[in-house]
Amino acid sequence: MIVRVRTALALLALAHVSCALVDDVLDIIKIGKEISEDIINSWDIVGKPFNATGGVELPLFRRREKAVLARIAQITRAINKVEASIERTSSMLVLLSKNSGKGTRLELRLHEMADLLSRVSAADAKMREYVTLQRDLEKITLENFAMWCVSHDSGALPSVLDRVHALVAPPHKHLLGRDLFGLVLEDVGEEHPDLCELQMSQHQLIFDMYNTISLAEIKGYAMMQFSWMLLRIYGKGNFTQEASLTRQRYGQRTNQTAAAARAALSLAKRDLHRCDPAAHKEGVTYDMVKRLLQGYIENEVDMNSDGTCRENCAYYTVAENKNCYQDLFCKKQTRCGGRIIDCTFLESDMWVCQPNYRHDHRRYEWIKYESGRTLGHPDTCSGSVTKVDSWWKWNLLHCSYCFCLCEEDIHDNRTQRFFSLGESVADVENNKVVTGLRLVKYGRVFHLQISQGTLGERGLVTPGSWVEPENKFDPKDYEVNEGVDFHTLTYEKRAIDLDELDSPSGHVMTGARFRMIGAHLHFEIRSTPFNYTTGALSHQKSVWISNDNTDGTFTPRKKLELSAPDIPTRSGMSLPVDSQHDQYMEFTHTDMNKDAAQNTVPFIDIQPVEPLKGAALLSGAGIIHRGASGSGGFLAAKVITYDFSKHVQAELPSEENYHEDDTTDFVPVVN
Repeated sequence: MIVRVRTALALLALAHVSCALVDDVLDIIKIGKEISEDIINSWDIVGKPFNATGGVELPLFRRREKAVLARIAQITRAINKVEASIERTSSMLVLLSKNSGKGTRLELRLHEMADLLSRVSAADAKMREYVTLQRDLEKITLENFAMWCVSHDSGALPSVLDRVHALVAPPHKHLLGRDLFGLVLEDVGEEHPDLCELQMSQHQLIFDMYNTISLAEIKGYAMMQFSWMLLRIYGKGNFTQEASLTRQRYGQRTNQTAAAARAALSLAKRDLHRCDPAAHKEGVTYDMVKRLLQGYIENEVDMNSDGTCRENCAYYTVAENKNCYQDLFCKKQTRCGGRIIDCTFLESDMWVCQPNYRHDHRRYEWIKYESGRTLGHPDTCSGSVTKVDSWWKWNLLHCSYCFCLCEEDIHDNRTQRFFSLGESVADVENNKVVTGLRLVKYGRVFHLQISQGTLGERGLVTPGSWVEPENKFDPKDYEVNEGVDFHTLTYEKRAIDLDELDSPSGHVMTGARFRMIGAHLHFEIRSTPFNYTTGALSHQKSVWISNDNTDGTFTPRKKLELSAPDIPTRSGMSLPVDSQHDQYMEFTHTDMNKDAAQNTVPFIDIQPVEPLKGAALLSGAGIIHRGASGSGGFLAAKVITYDFSKHVQAELPSEENYHEDDTTDFVPVVN
């Protein structure tokens, strides 16, 4: 219990100082450079050291002290902009808390990092407090704080920063093991459920940690440099070389931290999807294609115009309901208004449980034959049980009940097997980009829907909202056309391509759509080049990206087979991604024995995939399948977050910011 409490406290401390998410007002690299330049310029305020030990308060002394503290306040405000999102950092706390009590190397390193970052945060808070109360403070108070900020003691600020850096870039990896970024990658696998819940890719998690640690470095560097300034004002020395060494060490640490982050980011996965929720709920977490291919009982006498039983069930590979002989079982069930396909004879006599409600998408809850064979789960029946027996006609021909598949008439309102072919695009002319993707059903039609946000400088995104499809329609509407506005799944055209598409370097995702390639429903993304520094989109150069591989190519797509698929919500496990890029699958019916073939699988995962609540930059997306052997699984959307690795580098002030002259005013030495 004590271990768990300590772990929670340590991780809470880490969350308290983890305040540099990728959607901040200013990114960590830019603010690090700006603050470094501000600190260099602040040295011009200091001027000559004073001998302030005689008890005489010099006006010039006070003016310079006040000016330094004012500059500290100014830089503190800049840091506050980065810390604006501190309330959203609970994501890291939740993710890392799973290590609580395990005693792993990662947990121990996180404990240590949490403790060190909390010390830096506490010192920074104290400095802010001193700046606020500067008129009421004695010189000795500020002097003692400044001495601690530059002290060689093991518990002082320089030692704390050195220990933070050692966790990120161990000086002796063969003795100390992997760095913190590497341990996190090792711990957080591709199918880690917390990533699904938090909607953060591995790449984003590492980038977030890098920002957090870099912010602590900036705080520490600022406190140390301003401490040298104050100590100079207080007549404790010149500190020219000390300030220069402080800057050099800061530069070395930031460069090494950036290198460690880049190495981890290059290995981190950038894709993100949703996992199974705690509880499946139709219309909230998933939806279904309905009445595409559904198990259906029909007597052969009703599948021919002559009303005869001269053939057998296998004869009826494609048929229709022609009549209802003597109002038998055909009168008690909803007839198939479309095509009847792939009939087979199982047994002559059976009991059939039909649901209570006529609008239920199932025709039967279960079917039980006299031999004891059952289709579905015959434990209970919420509706009525009907005895259904085959018979002999004129004692010469056996009129058998066949088990077939019904492809319902598309004009039947219970049929829901349509996919919109309309484009879902961001408002690029107003510099908006895609920030999320989901499959959603409006009426009887499935649509691709995007969320969009406004792209700013250096990859920062201001969250927006979900974009409603421009054209919501019903397939029966006269103004829409099959093959142009929508695709209807049929027995012959029920394939969907499974692809994961990414934009070229220097591009971001700005749209998504389905289109038809032959008999396959095909996924595409729109990609737009942009300027990383300014965030400006070149919307005139947008292009659609796809993987136009077909059955006629030298290396055709491979089919993802569903083996004896059951209803996916019955699975007792979280279903992993089992598809790969350049595959395809076909919508089909659930297994005859497990579910009486009553459902169409896969189900459609309609959970939104929106990293960091719409504040993340995306470069790609895909259509995937989550499933396992014996389950129909879910068709789902995934997104690919932008690759920030090439932008992770230390940006220190250029040498042109430094100058030396013959005055006694202090200017740091540049080596």
